[in-house]
Amino acid sequence: MPPRAARSASALSQTSKTLSNNLQMASSGVSDESESELQFADKDAESDRDSQRSKASYCCEPSSTFTNLKPLQPGKKKKKRSKLAEARQEIERPRFAESQLTDEALPASDKELSEHSFTWPIFTDLVYSANSSINLKAQNTRIQQVLKTAVFELKKASIFDNAFSNITQKHKMALDAVYNAAGKHKEYAIAKRIKHDFDYAVALAGVPEGRLSSFRTNLKKLAHQIVVSRFGLKKGCGDEVDDLIKGHKYIFPIDAKGKVLGDQPFCDESMVDTIRLSFFDGENSIGVQSRENFVSVLDGNNEPELPVAMVCLIATLIYAILRDWSSGNPPSGAQVKSFNSSFHIGVYNTHQATLTCIFNGSQKKYHVLMVRLYKAVSAVESSEPAGSLDACDYLDLDAMGED
Repeated sequence: MPPRAARSASALSQTSKTLSNNLQMASSGVSDESESELQFADKDAESDRDSQRSKASYCCEPSSTFTNLKPLQPGKKKKKRSKLAEARQEIERPRFAESQLTDEALPASDKELSEHSFTWPIFTDLVYSANSSINLKAQNTRIQQVLKTAVFELKKASIFDNAFSNITQKHKMALDAVYNAAGKHKEYAIAKRIKHDFDYAVALAGVPEGRLSSFRTNLKKLAHQIVVSRFGLKKGCGDEVDDLIKGHKYIFPIDAKGKVLGDQPFCDESMVDTIRLSFFDGENSIGVQSRENFVSVLDGNNEPELPVAMVCLIATLIYAILRDWSSGNPPSGAQVKSFNSSFHIGVYNTHQATLTCIFNGSQKKYHVLMVRLYKAVSAVESSEPAGSLDACDYLDLDAMGED
């Protein structure tokens, strides 16, 4: 199994267990407070579908986070639509897991409401801006908590699973993030409304999705000074930058004699310092908050590794910074703050190919490399300084250690 697949399988198992436990709690032991909040039922969810707000174009594949997925049924329309339009809408409709809150599991009050019209609990309502979007700070406290957790969850998904998702994947990841966040906060009414109210789900998912681009841009700004200092970038450095970019030399450390250490890919100190400051700087950082998500690709091995997406994202950001300096002149403030993910996705895929090359050559060597990186950036224990096939030009797989 390639490293990315192994990582995704682990993340899927962990997330599925968490959501399953939360929903089981709702069906077996709902508190008195929750009984008053869960005033809704699946059968009447379609009654709120005729919203006047325009539906966002969400092309969502079946969610990797949930099982036994069922598409939301489209609301009734006054105008007859063509079969092509109906097929298009069905493709774009988000999908969620079949809830474990069946009619049998719902409190008696919910069963009674399932036969009558109802309104969602008022605390699930959103405050919309003039352009029909929502602002996190304008929402009530309970919605804000769910959205803040969803933002965190989407950032985490991007560094553990896929840092350069396409538009369809991004929509699905955002929908999963808000649904999971509602479950983590035991906000079962919000989760239920996300599942049954299309406009509502799209509006909520737009908050974490809209912050994903700025997340990468902020990482690049943080890395800029690290890269400038590490490689001594200054006016007239165009030739040096070209040499670093060629064959992706910048991911390898260099010894005192100027020799590229091909047995230590992704171990240059610019990589290690950027990963540490981006994801492991303080108790509230993503890396520290997600320690249980760092796992090993080897069966029966508990040594944590850095995920492929995290390593490749930082390597790609360093490449982007070097490209900003390729003219030999310092980049403008706008260049430092900008990052075009579409332009750099090829570099990201190249770094993934390098790690896949290592993994296919020796899973043990891949494991040793990623464990070494994890120890270096998380300060678990003292470590030596981390000192395409174009990306494999400097790679010396035979010299890489297995212990």
